[in-house]
Amino acid sequence: MRQSVYLRLAVFLVQLDVKREDAQWRREHRRIQVHMPYPLSAHMLKDIGVDNEFRISQEQLSPSAVRKVRHLRREYKSRLVT
Repeated sequence: MRQSVYLRLAVFLVQLDVKREDAQWRREHRRIQVHMPYPLSAHMLKDIGVDNEFRISQEQLSPSAVRKVRHLRREYKSRLVT
């Protein structure tokens, strides 16, 4: 017996949702962590762009800076090591 179209569609949508959640989790945990030599106040951390978990907050980065970093990473990653 063949599976119904609705069942295939449901499985496909669930797989897409799982992949999206996995990508979101990886994006959140891949963020850069900053090590401070001494404790700073929450206001100082916010001013320098670091959140409570000592990670650089993505909200304060400009879209052009994010795009530039993405292109630079791709450029340096694609170079062959000789």
